[in-house]
Amino acid sequence: MTAVVAEHGLDGLLDATGGHPFVRWEVTDELAATWWGAADAVAFQRTRKAVRRTVNVLGGDDGVTALLDHLPEIAATVSPDRRAFSVSVPQHLEPHLRERYRVMDGGDWEWFHTTIAPDEHPSHERVVVIDDVARADEVRAFLRAQSPTADTEPGCGERWFAVEDADGSLSAVAAWGTTRAGAPHLSSVAVDTRLRGQGLGRAIVGAVTRLAVAETGVCTLGMYSHNAVARGLYLSLGYDRLCAWSSRPVVIDR
Repeated sequence: MTAVVAEHGLDGLLDATGGHPFVRWEVTDELAATWWGAADAVAFQRTRKAVRRTVNVLGGDDGVTALLDHLPEIAATVSPDRRAFSVSVPQHLEPHLRERYRVMDGGDWEWFHTTIAPDEHPSHERVVVIDDVARADEVRAFLRAQSPTADTEPGCGERWFAVEDADGSLSAVAAWGTTRAGAPHLSSVAVDTRLRGQGLGRAIVGAVTRLAVAETGVCTLGMYSHNAVARGLYLSLGYDRLCAWSSRPVVIDR
């Protein structure tokens, strides 16, 4: 049986994962106060915008399986007062999670990372900074119509960019937020459905990524796994797809 050991500290977690970029940019010292290791896998705490903490399990299959078998002990630290808490596992191991526990519906998503700026392109000149507070209603309406699953709202502190039509209306938008550890994080990328196929998504993602890498040396983003078009775009702009997660609320019987 693979042993599961509770560990402490971000430095140790980074060492255990070979400095994995997801850990580097999504986990803070506070979140890494306690984490768990098994063989070549780790389980660690994470949160982005929500107050409640979640658990991500990363590494080799045997170690991940051992950590999933120990979720009740992990839950006792992460969410001692709740019967259900969110767990993110590599997508191909989601069936094991479902076999072992009562699992509710969740989402499948992927995490990307780059430290290399895309090539400069004339289309980048069309990308402008917008005042998302003054134009909050307009941005919300655009996202509802063009990207209903977008999970970043205007007016919450992100930097917003757009491609505008000749009349000043929105043709494409994207938000630049930050991960828990301070890396730029691109979200709510949306293009007017009537204008898709004209390179607007490539223009806005390429321009914002170039700016983020120039300012900080890195850019990250996440996407829902059903969006094959977006995946192809991000890969073509130099992003590496480093994680494919299944996130599920898991009921823990205590």
